[in-house]
Order: sequence, then C-alpha cells, then structure tokens
Amino acid sequence: METLGCESEPLPSEKLRAVISNLKEERSDTIEKLFYEKDKSDILPKFLENQIYAYIELIKEVEKHTTKFEYPISVAFKDDDNNAYYCINNPEENCYITLYQNPINEESPRAYIHDYAREYNSDSRECTLVVAEPEKFTIEDNPHYFTDFLKIIHPCEAYVNSAIAKMPENCYNI
Repeated sequence: METLGCESEPLPSEKLRAVISNLKEERSDTIEKLFYEKDKSDILPKFLENQIYAYIELIKEVEKHTTKFEYPISVAFKDDDNNAYYCINNPEENCYITLYQNPINEESPRAYIHDYAREYNSDSRECTLVVAEPEKFTIEDNPHYFTDFLKIIHPCEAYVNSAIAKMPENCYNI
C-alpha cells in the first residue's frame, strides 16, 4: 500500500475509497484464508498488524477532511504526554478502541480495546457506563487475536466511510 499523508493536500474521496477497497480485499482474500487454513507460515500476524497500521494512516488522512465539515466528526485526541491518538466507539461490541500513531517498527501497533457495560440504577432509568481496564492488542499468547483484530478494524472502517460520505464532493444538493 502506498504511504498516505505524504501529499500536502488531503487525498480525494475516490482515492480513500480505493484504499478501503484494497484493504477489504486483502482481508477477505488473504487474511481470512490464512486464519481458517491454520497459517503454517506464521505470516498472518504481520498481515493483521499491517492492516491496523494502514487504518491508522487512513484515519490520519481522513482527519484532514473533517475540519472542513459543518459538523466536525474528528476522533483525534492528545494524551497527557501530548501524543496524538484516535478513539473510535464500537457499539456493536460494547467497546471503544484507541489507536496511537506510533511509527511502523518491530513492535505491534499500539491499539487498545476498552470494553464497557451499562449498569442501570434500580431506582431510576439512569445508567452508569462502566469501563473495564484497557486490553492491549497483541497476537502473541492471545487465542482471540482475530476477533480482537475485527473489533478494531470494523469501527475504523465505519468511521472512514462515514467521513467520506460527508465530504463535499459526495454531497449533492437536490
């Protein structure tokens, strides 16, 4: 995949759509096949990590467009150490994810899954959101790594698609 974000102008929505399509194709053609065929070459973990890195870059690129929206939908934040990260909700899985833009290196991407639940007060209709300790995405010693991978990728894809849909070139006045 070509490096995103090197161009001074934000990428047009057609190019962003093409990147998403390529990532989906890679996921369905290669990654799922390796997973279900019991990857004997152990290249599946690298594919999963590369997909997460690609989505982080894609989100970074989409963020360039969100400042131009009438109602910005940015998911970018800064932590206490002034490091940028992205936080995306995944309501279908009752969790949200945080992704850090650390450079591609020998380590796994810094992605965290924060499971949550709603506890309802028996006296009223009010509820409290209870968030569990974040779980760092790792492939080693994680029997659920593929499920965790999908928990991370699906909301990233949904966010990027919703941002693309709001781009001015995709909005038509009827």
